[in-house]
Amino acid sequence: MTELFLRLHEWQSGRFAAVGGEHFFLIESFILGVILCIWGIPRTTDWMVDSSAGLAGKYLGAKTRTLVINVSTNNPELANMLVALGMGRAGGIANPLGSNFANLYLMYLLAPMIVIVGWFIRGRCVRLAEYWGLLWKERSLVVGHVGMAFLMFLFSTGMYWAMTGYNQFGLGEGQVKLRSSPWLVAAVIIGCLGVLIFFLWEFSMRRKHPALFEKIDDSQHTESWLLFFVGTGGLIFASMVLNAIFLAWTAIYGVTLSKILGEAVFAGLHYFLGAIITSLPEVRVAIRNYERLSVPDLNTALASASVSNMMNLVLGVLGILIVLGMIAFGWKVEL
Repeated sequence: MTELFLRLHEWQSGRFAAVGGEHFFLIESFILGVILCIWGIPRTTDWMVDSSAGLAGKYLGAKTRTLVINVSTNNPELANMLVALGMGRAGGIANPLGSNFANLYLMYLLAPMIVIVGWFIRGRCVRLAEYWGLLWKERSLVVGHVGMAFLMFLFSTGMYWAMTGYNQFGLGEGQVKLRSSPWLVAAVIIGCLGVLIFFLWEFSMRRKHPALFEKIDDSQHTESWLLFFVGTGGLIFASMVLNAIFLAWTAIYGVTLSKILGEAVFAGLHYFLGAIITSLPEVRVAIRNYERLSVPDLNTALASASVSNMMNLVLGVLGILIVLGMIAFGWKVEL
């Protein structure tokens, strides 16, 4: 698919040179990206999340639904990473690691703002007072989730540095390459430590507040294997298209993008842009649960960042282990 995009750009640049044909692909790929952002990835993920939660409630019990809901929203990161690895590009691991940054401002700033503005526009200001009252009453729950989400972000930052050797928020100097196997092993250890800390915290919270994980609204959950597999197939295809766009942008606009994202352009695209796109399902989950104004649903909304960030560490560890295996078998892997 990447080769198809590159040929399309080359043909348009020559055929329509007089009318700015070299810019056509940028416009076309941007429109395609918006479609993936607004409809493709969120819709297919919704099918997966709702069906996964319904199936989990049916076969594993109600207590598993909160975890399944928030873990399922990480499927876009998983799909994007695996598709990129299938192309021999370890930069796809930057997608789940970058989502740990995106989740902080999307779930704890953007999602509440959308909910508040929506209430204000509909003249339901009384719900705003209820919302602030709920946040204040459950402030220890809020602080716990926000603090854990930020801690998981710090662990993902350590993993990114161990994998690439540079700060994801800096432009870096010279060519950035995938680091050697010992550094990749260090990244795995960092990720596993973060996951261990999260589960110790979550186990403590489950023991103290079991009702938070049981009394959630399950009216939109569908016990459908068909929707699960359709959503999975659609998400994989959307991920293939997104990775192809990123690779094409890296080849065509790499020089310009390196001034913004650093030398590791493909990884940078995944970290900053791909992470936002693949975090949109978490935003939808957060908005839906913030609006319900109950403690269990508030817990689910807050967990859309904290649990998701933990799961992104798991995905990062998985991706690096796959890269180590590819290197061991002599396969070529680029950042």
